[in-house]
Amino acid sequence: MSTEGKHRPLIHELVARQAALTPDAEAVVAGRERLSYGEVEEAAQLLAGHLRGLGAGPETLVGICLGRSPWMVVAMLAVLKAEAAYVPIDPAFPLERRDFILRDSGAELIVTEEALREKWPERPRGLVSLDRDWDRIALGRPWAGEDTGGDRHLAYALYTSGSTGRPKGVAVEHRSAAAFLDWALDRFTPEELRYTLASTSMCFDLSVFELFAPLAAGGTVVLAETVFHLPVVAADRPVTLVNTVPSLLLDLLPCGPLPPSVVTVNLAGEALPSALARRLYATGTVRRVHNLYGPSEDTTYSTWSLVGRDADKPSIGRPVTGSTAYILDATGQPVADGEAGELHLGGRGLARGYLGRPALTAERFVPDPFSTRPGARLYRTGDLARRLPDGDLDFLGRVDQQVKVRGLRIEPGEIEGVLMEHPGIRRAAVLARTGRADEAGLVAYVVAEENVDLVSVRRFLRDRLPLHMVPGLFVPVESIPLTVTGKVDVGALPGAGAS
Repeated sequence: MSTEGKHRPLIHELVARQAALTPDAEAVVAGRERLSYGEVEEAAQLLAGHLRGLGAGPETLVGICLGRSPWMVVAMLAVLKAEAAYVPIDPAFPLERRDFILRDSGAELIVTEEALREKWPERPRGLVSLDRDWDRIALGRPWAGEDTGGDRHLAYALYTSGSTGRPKGVAVEHRSAAAFLDWALDRFTPEELRYTLASTSMCFDLSVFELFAPLAAGGTVVLAETVFHLPVVAADRPVTLVNTVPSLLLDLLPCGPLPPSVVTVNLAGEALPSALARRLYATGTVRRVHNLYGPSEDTTYSTWSLVGRDADKPSIGRPVTGSTAYILDATGQPVADGEAGELHLGGRGLARGYLGRPALTAERFVPDPFSTRPGARLYRTGDLARRLPDGDLDFLGRVDQQVKVRGLRIEPGEIEGVLMEHPGIRRAAVLARTGRADEAGLVAYVVAEENVDLVSVRRFLRDRLPLHMVPGLFVPVESIPLTVTGKVDVGALPGAGAS
């Protein structure tokens, strides 16, 4: 039976429904901080009312810059309740990055805390400091929301690396997030989501699953700074589901076995080595390992597969419910099964596009010739794939220069652009070091002026880019070799591709 046109509960509606059912149940925990569903709902309504009074509403964007505490989740839900869209801004980002996101998104409100206020020397019109302002917020009128048909309004905007040197905000509507949670609640049982580790920054799309799937299912979100804190938090709460990238898990496993409470492991963002899946099943306690694939432009996950215990090479599986996947050639025609082509995604999870970048949106989100639905689009992922004989999709790599390190999407061109702003750098090329997933990293080849200190170049980048975009290795070269077509000749660079 088709569900097209039916109202799906939105993120904050799902959480409110659960709060009405189990108000005293533990919703979010971070160390000794704990909030019940009732407390989360009450605080989110009060903050939503305050934000509405400051001008938040449909199609407005509100920045959130908070540490990883239960109040981060309250703020996200409050913005959604206020019918606005949240723009996450990591407190660890350099000032230049934070200011760019705030300016580019047009957010005139930001929710933060006193310890972070100094990170905003040029403050937006409305700066809400939760700890300083809470007594006043608590005296206000809670906002219960209105029936405005807001599923087509923006829910959030996540900033990703940009190939032109400019980060871009991926704008996701409520209906896309609702469709994604629809699938998640159908795929994962309440028992699996009972204690879900949330270790991904809210600036990255994996956080949408980690935070909102368990809250919609009545589970507990166990906040952690990183996945490496799993042994510590699991000593206090029996974590049942871990959602991370293969390389981080490969780094974690040598430190000790997974807690026996972990029954499900979701891996995404990178190719999944079959040996890692076998190690997880060998624990005897992990019952399900999923390989998941999807860009922010298609609301976190687009395809999934349940990895078999003896899988030689895990595929990325098949589309999640409500999504479509086509493998097309350069002319937009389907390739034969087994042949490589660019993966195009469609369906209910597609983002609206990129904030304030209509040309780029039109370039990447193209009309869907295979759909009868008016206005249907496909997202050109830039990923190469092929269809296997059993119908599953096999990921083959990238069409363009985009890379992933630790599961985080990076456009080398953005890093190269910042490097070229350094007065001592004449040319630069940034590549991903290949090798095992746990050895991945960025290498910067630079043509530098005489006597330029590469340590100062690293500091220059750290002041302007998130830490995961700063190369771990800088290699001085006399020139950047080019092919006859003018592209960087990777094979001619010293040690390129070496681990």
